Amino acid sequence: MKASSPVVRLPYRRGSVEFAVGSEADHEAVFQNLLHVFHGPDREAFLGALSDPSYRPDQRLLVKVDHRVVSHVHLTERKVRYGSVSVPMNGVMWVGTLPEYRGLGFAQNLIRLADSRAKETGSVLQALTTGMTKFYKPLGWGACGRHSVGIIMSRNLPATGDGLIEVKGGPWHVRPWRQVELNDLMSLYDAQYARTTGTVLRTEDYWRWMIGRRYAHVVWVACQGESVRGYAFVKDHKILEMATHPAHPQAMRALLGRVRAEALERAYPEVIVHAPGDHPVMDEIRLGSGRIVDAEEWDGTTSMYHIPDVGGFLTAILPELTRRARESGVALPIELGLTVEDHRWLLHIGEKDSRVEPDKLSRRHLTLPSAAFVRLVMGHSGIDRSVAEDGTEASTATAVDVARMLFPVSPIWRSPLDAATA
Repeated sequence: MKASSPVVRLPYRRGSVEFAVGSEADHEAVFQNLLHVFHGPDREAFLGALSDPSYRPDQRLLVKVDHRVVSHVHLTERKVRYGSVSVPMNGVMWVGTLPEYRGLGFAQNLIRLADSRAKETGSVLQALTTGMTKFYKPLGWGACGRHSVGIIMSRNLPATGDGLIEVKGGPWHVRPWRQVELNDLMSLYDAQYARTTGTVLRTEDYWRWMIGRRYAHVVWVACQGESVRGYAFVKDHKILEMATHPAHPQAMRALLGRVRAEALERAYPEVIVHAPGDHPVMDEIRLGSGRIVDAEEWDGTTSMYHIPDVGGFLTAILPELTRRARESGVALPIELGLTVEDHRWLLHIGEKDSRVEPDKLSRRHLTLPSAAFVRLVMGHSGIDRSVAEDGTEASTATAVDVARMLFPVSPIWRSPLDAATA
């Protein structure tokens, strides 16, 4: 009796396989690939992404089989805040493979190539939002950055609006923004999120492009006379981003009052607010008996980060680590060794001389997996949780004390306006 043939996963003939960077000639093929894998974006949204001020075709990494694009990754280029400094980051987007070519390792290899690409271009951090954490964790990615969302009944928002009078300063008016007020929006954003880890540094060109993508149906501004004191990007019943002048807290209540009126008019029973956990709008939500979502996973997605170049990342954040050490009042210099997978680095922080030395350790050192390292240094987990849950090992109690000072738990947040484009 003839033995049965082994099961063969199609396609049996895979043809010539090529890993390549994208070019302008690949745009149509990439668009068709995204349609087959994700059933989107539509052509208008795809062409809009090509007008990103920092876009280059070679930010796309491709797998081609017989010259057909079968797998794709898009690496955007941004700078994000880390305390008082900024670091270059790749947003990893549209990771996908045609169904008939899955299971062959194409996407995993593209993610590995993205690491090499990041080192070539100087990006020391990578970020994405995904519902497939199990795919990325073996590649060194860590769940990092909690979803921070406030949910409140529309009627419980402050019942204020045009004509609201402060003790000083005159009446408030809330209206749609004007193009000439772009600099006001930029200044308010930078002031509100100056120390929020993960927020994107936005150039004027980026602002104009981002607003042109129409992620919000309206941008409200709160004004006293002609002075813009706050803004809110609103999409249906969601506030995607809000910023107000710290000296004018009433601007936030005026904006929330306008959102309340619109939500009730359009029969939205609740309003959802996206903001960092330490944003003052969260206090208003609590006052209105709303609830705060503070979770690693929400709506089926998780924020994840990866550090492809540990030495480059540590060098980039060294000024911020030095600032933290000085403000703690600890006697300098201090040292902390880090072993991440099979590589070692020594952090030396002094009054006048701070440096990162490769292939060195000190008596105080930590040993961490890649995912634990990114969760710790980004401020997601903190050293105590890292030791208890993430497999981090500390050589001494003083190593834990130093790590607690250098890498405190802090909010990590990307605006939905940036997460959609980063």
